[in-house]
Amino acid sequence: MNLTFPVTGDNYGGVDRFWFAHEDDIAGTDASGQILLKEGKFWNLGKATKYSIKFSNPDTTRRGGTTFNPSITGKVKKYRPELESVLSAMRGEKFALIIKDKNGFLIQVGRPGELLTFGTDQDTGELPSDNNEYRFSFRGQTSAKPVSFATEIPVDPSTPEEPSTGLPVKIYLNGSLVATVPTGGSFSITTEFTLEYQILP
Repeated sequence: MNLTFPVTGDNYGGVDRFWFAHEDDIAGTDASGQILLKEGKFWNLGKATKYSIKFSNPDTTRRGGTTFNPSITGKVKKYRPELESVLSAMRGEKFALIIKDKNGFLIQVGRPGELLTFGTDQDTGELPSDNNEYRFSFRGQTSAKPVSFATEIPVDPSTPEEPSTGLPVKIYLNGSLVATVPTGGSFSITTEFTLEYQILP
């Protein structure tokens, strides 16, 4: 078997964000193993303290086959009664998750019968400079490896959009303006030539 896969582009560690669906909202899976939600149900958007989310999935192989032990952990800052209310309702419940890593890939973890259980640890710290936070986790054991999630993620339309900050970026080619990219937008260039660029203040 060939494990000499070339790495192209950047390779960033960490998790950008994740989505979770409660077991009661899951209808089943399609032929590729992707989770299907019941009609009118949505994936819930999850975010955490910057650079605190981590996904790991160690496997164990025995005579009966291979089992996986997926774990998604992260931190959420500051005790608030409204946050505690949400976390309290989630503790001990089972979920499937979709993880977006820092390289833009979507990974589905869990499936009906093999979901991940949610838990938290609260810590106020000792000093005013310490973080007042929750450490949360989704943990489980599965016989199925994670699935690459390749379709649109249905999210509740009432989910607030992330605010965009900063000014648009102007793209020039040979001194001529060719595009203005808004904050959060993207601009793709396809060419057979090597390009040089300069970012101006």
